Amino acid sequence: MERVPLDENAAARQRLTTLIDSLGDDELGRPVTPSWSVATVLAQVAFWDRWAQILVRRWRSGQLPPPTVPPWYDDAINHTLLPTWQALPGREAANLALSAAEAADHEIEKAETPVLAGILASRQSNLLDRATPRNDALDRIEHALRA
Repeated sequence: MERVPLDENAAARQRLTTLIDSLGDDELGRPVTPSWSVATVLAQVAFWDRWAQILVRRWRSGQLPPPTVPPWYDDAINHTLLPTWQALPGREAANLALSAAEAADHEIEKAETPVLAGILASRQSNLLDRATPRNDALDRIEHALRA
């Protein structure tokens, strides 16, 4: 990634908003996989957007994250938080996803050029590219809803 995908993030946030606005409570509870409902996937999206927001904010304040984490790190976080995400009411998970996407995009938009360059150089561009994980989650949800 050579640039910050602000337009792509905004488009994915709009896609998220449109989908959530169309979902009823029954659809929020629909399974995506045996352990993951639509609401659980939305809660996961909310978490990772908040994670990006907080880490970008720390970069902006000079608190740089560790240079590397083990490859299993994100998966361990997902497995750890899955029971919490499953316990959230569907509408609450959806609302968290919307507010987290907005907050993450806003924090990324405020980031100064040297901060953005540092994040890109550190190979942590996933903090800035929120469109890819949102769209991946939305694709999974839409596929489940069509099934």
